[in-house]
This record gives sequence, structure tokens and C-alpha cells, in this order.
Amino acid sequence: MYRSLPLKDIHITDPFFTARIDTARQVTIPYMWETLNDRIPGVAPSHCIENFEIAAGLKQGEFHGFWFQDTDLWKWLEGVGYSLATHPDAELEKTADAAIDLAEKAQQPDGYLDTYYIIKGLDKRFTNLRDNHEMYVAGHMFEAAVAYYQATGKRKILDMACRVADCFDANFGPEEGKLHGYPGHQEIELGLAKLYQVTGEERYIKLAKYFLDVRGHQPHYYDEESLKRGDKPSFWGQLRYPQAPYTYNQAHKPVREQKEANGHSVRQLYMLSGMADVGEMAGDPTLVEAAETVFQNIIHKQMYITGGVGSTHEGEAFSFDYDLPPERCYTETCASIALAMTASRLNRIQPNSCYGDTVERALYNGILSGVSLDGTKYFYINPLEVWPDRCLRRQDMAVDPERQGWFGCACCPPNVLRTLTGLGAYIYAANEDGLLVDQYIASQVKTHACGQDIAFTMEANFPWQGNVKITMDSATTFKLMLRKPYWAANHSLTVNGEKVEAALENGYLILDRAFAAGDVIELALPMEVRFMNASSRVPNYVGKTALMRGPVVYCLEQVDNGGQLWNLAVETGSAQVEHHADLLCGVTTITCQGQREAGDSDLYTQQLPDVQPQQLTFVPYYAWGNRGMGEMMVWVHRK
Repeated sequence: MYRSLPLKDIHITDPFFTARIDTARQVTIPYMWETLNDRIPGVAPSHCIENFEIAAGLKQGEFHGFWFQDTDLWKWLEGVGYSLATHPDAELEKTADAAIDLAEKAQQPDGYLDTYYIIKGLDKRFTNLRDNHEMYVAGHMFEAAVAYYQATGKRKILDMACRVADCFDANFGPEEGKLHGYPGHQEIELGLAKLYQVTGEERYIKLAKYFLDVRGHQPHYYDEESLKRGDKPSFWGQLRYPQAPYTYNQAHKPVREQKEANGHSVRQLYMLSGMADVGEMAGDPTLVEAAETVFQNIIHKQMYITGGVGSTHEGEAFSFDYDLPPERCYTETCASIALAMTASRLNRIQPNSCYGDTVERALYNGILSGVSLDGTKYFYINPLEVWPDRCLRRQDMAVDPERQGWFGCACCPPNVLRTLTGLGAYIYAANEDGLLVDQYIASQVKTHACGQDIAFTMEANFPWQGNVKITMDSATTFKLMLRKPYWAANHSLTVNGEKVEAALENGYLILDRAFAAGDVIELALPMEVRFMNASSRVPNYVGKTALMRGPVVYCLEQVDNGGQLWNLAVETGSAQVEHHADLLCGVTTITCQGQREAGDSDLYTQQLPDVQPQQLTFVPYYAWGNRGMGEMMVWVHRK
């Protein structure tokens, strides 16, 4: 089993991501804190901190927002914890401590902490696991507690989390007299696994495994609890899955029997992440194998080229294999993050480059597109094609044509924050004899791994250039494993200037040797423009191509190419690359020869349109929408 290196042992120096992490620290963290306190004019109110104040008895009022509104604070605090681990900040820590003190005042004597039920009535708690997210809220609190404790060494939030976990353990489990339910929105499994890692408390990993083991068995727990409430069996089950109720929340059958991705995409991927964690920690490989089966279905049959997943807005869900419409897709930012989480966890168990490739695809495309370059506006949905008039005028379109300042359901903004501030966890991992380099994000490492002290510096300029240089700062002997990306047709590897032939195992180039201080390993990965084709089983992209260079997906924007992008066609093979330091915070663009079908004919006519040559300019997909509202398109007609 490989473990991510501690965040404190990694100093990210990457020119691309340093700017984004600095923005997250300096802009996004304070912006979100003001938003949680409802102090940002013109954006949807959060009510999050106000709910905690009411639950703590410091203010009178009613609960406002979604029943999972507490998670806005917990994900913000998790992001703060990761930031403090690498960039200590006394004032930020003081603010976070005050938020923790407030939450502690709301915590109940038996450990329970969920402002929705504390305000609405504790007699109703644990009566609607299917819909009301109590375990989801708790899971995010556990993750925040571990992140903050590891960054600061302060136990208050960790002890609070343990009391919450103890409360759930006292109420749920296989024993007689306990409730035999499980979460409607998976997440608590991830949080309990992290609590177990930090505390060593066996009850936590056993409870997480119980929630997975009992899920989807008959008689169905959700039916039983809904009958006690006297309401309908399942709103979502009747709406989308009449033949298999509870597919929406992956409770239609036991988890080990599920073979393909179904239902709400974030729930699906949080569940797979939990299955990987719990399966490994509890010594149950059947959970890991089941997670791997569904993951492979996703990346081979249900994933967009951007690493987006979840193709329908109805239920924010997976639909079915090869159903990947570009304009009507949902592809929630949280879902791309959850995909990267799942891939990273599976890779720690059995390294394979397909996992790091998936993290890279999601990171540089489907995740970064979710936040504006200035760090204050967000996409909940990340389509691959946008016509603003259609987005704004059709009631059956869920897509926003421009990023928003906040959302009533604000899961995505703090999720992006915690991903960026915790980015180091995705770069390296190690076990007793080997160290994986999964993401080529420039950084300095000083850690204890493979049974020894290891120090090295990795230089890279991803995603614009494919040259990687690792300089050893200490003499060590271990197995260095370098991921060979899927997009690199070939590579060149040298040690101290001499070419070496490294074995390729599961997509990793293996250097198993003694390294001296000052040794230089260089990996050259050519970044060529690739004109991508989709499977013929995907009907939306017949006759179209999408441009990629390295890990980056490109798109056309109206601001560069004029309107009616659907009338454009690109000449494949014609591509020129140029870096612009002053465009979109520094991007490499691709220009191609192409053509535009023109003319202003009747609505229907036999007359063929005029065809005019036009040079097309492609920019990275993640950066679209930062220059005003306009059309956007990833998949373009081939000339």
C-alpha cells in the first residue's frame, strides 16, 4: 500500500499551480469566509454561520438553506487545514479556531452535531437517512477535523469529530437495538477511514465497513424508514429508475454486485473512494475489486474527454454507456473532483498509470474549469458546448453560460478550494521501497519514506512543456517510479545526461538504484497537438474532433473566432502553438486553418452555403468564460 506524502513535506514551486494555490489562499479562502457569513453583496446567501449561531443558542431564528448546509463550513475548514499545513497563517488560524469554538457550542451532549436537526428538532434525527444527509455532513466534518489537526496539532476539532463518530457508532450497526441503515449520500465512509488512520480506533473502520456491507440489501432500509414516516418510498426512484428503485443513490443492489456507474455521480464516486479506503484498511479486497470494476466502466464508457462525469441534469447523474451529449451534460465540478479522489485512492492500492492519467485529465480540465482565474466565481456545471441564448431561454437547460459568485447549493466552491490547497496529496506516494511520481507538478520534497530520509527537487513547466528534471539532494537507494502519461507517444529518460532504458511496469518507468546527491534524472515527454476522435458508439461527435496538447483539452470561444461556432470546421493536422504570457494568466494557444460555412438563406433551402477560409484559435478549456459571456465549443467539425 502506498501513502501520499505529508503535505508539510512538499513545497510546491510549480509556475502553473502556484498561482492558483496563491489565489486560493489569498482570495478564495477569505472570500468564502465572508460568503459563509453572508457579507458578500449580490451573491446567494449561505446562512451557514448563522445556522451554527442559532444552533448554539447565540441567536434566535429558523434554519435556512439545504439540510446539508453545514458542509460549506466543514469543506472550507478542510481547505484551510491544507493551506495552513504548507503556509502557516496566524490570523487565518485564529479565524478557523473561532469557527470551531462556535461549532462546539452547538454540539449536543451525546456528540451529535447537525444544525438542521438541532434547530428543526432532534426527535427527527436519524429518521430520513435516504434524503437528509446527516452522515454526509458528519463525513465532511471528519475530513475537516483530520486536516486541521494534522496542520495545527490542535485536538479540539478532532475530539469533536470523535464524539460525533461515537454518536453514530452508538446508534448504528448490526447489533440488536441499533439502526441498520446507511447514508443516502455517501461520504461518512471516507471520513471514518481518515479518523481511523489518525486515531487507530477500530470501531470507526468497522462502522464504515458496515455502512458499505449493508447497503442495498433487502428488505430495503429506505422503504422501512419511509413507511415509519408515512411518506412515499422514493421520489428519485420513481422519477428516473422505476425498474430499480434507489439506483439514484447506488442502493439498488449490494455494492459488490454493482458493475457500472449509476445514479448521482458524486455519490457514486464518493462511494467508490470509500470502498477503496475501507477495503484496504479493513483487509477486504472484494470492496476494492468492486470499486475498480465500476471505475473502469466510468473511464472507458461514461467519462467526457475533460474528465467530467455525470451526463444528465436530472439527478446530477450518470445515464448510460456512451451517452455523452456536449451541451446538455451536467458534469458537476464536484464529480470531477470525486473522480480524481477515486483514481488516486485506487492507485495507492495497486499503482497503474491509468489512475494518474485520470487525475491529470480531471485536474487540468474538469476541475480547474470550475473556478474563475480570479478565484471568486464558479461553475457548478461544466458543459462542452455553450450557446448562451439557449442556456438562458430554454427551461430544460441546467447550464449557466457564465460563472456565478455563489450557489444556494454551494458544494462545488469549497470542494475546489480543498482540492487546490491539498494538491500535494496527488503528486507523490510511497511505500517501504518505492516512491511514485504521479503528477509532474514542480516541487521540493524533504520527507521520510522508503525507510530513509529522501530529499529532491522536481522542476517542470506543465502543462505547457513536457520536460521534467529531478535533482537528488541526498544520497538514497530506492525505486523511483515515473508515470508515463497516456498522451506521450514516446519519451526520453536520462540520468546525469546518459540515456537509460527503464522498465515500463503498469505505465510507470522504473529506476531502481542507488542515487547520489546531485544526481539528475530528466524525462522528456513530447507535447504534440492531437486531433482526438470519439468512439463511433457516441452519436454526438461523429465527424467532429477535439484538440488536446499534453493533458489539456482545448476549445473555441466566440471572443476569438466570432459567433455561430457550429458553422466552423477545422483542418486536422494544421496546428501552430504559441505561448501568451499576458492572455488568461498565461496560456499556450493553438491556431489551425479552417473554414466557416456562411450565408443568410431561408430557414430551409436546397442552396449550398458559402464556404470561407478562417483561421481558428483554440484556448485551454479550463480558461473559457473568463473574458465575458459567449459561445464555446470543444468538439468541432473536421474539414
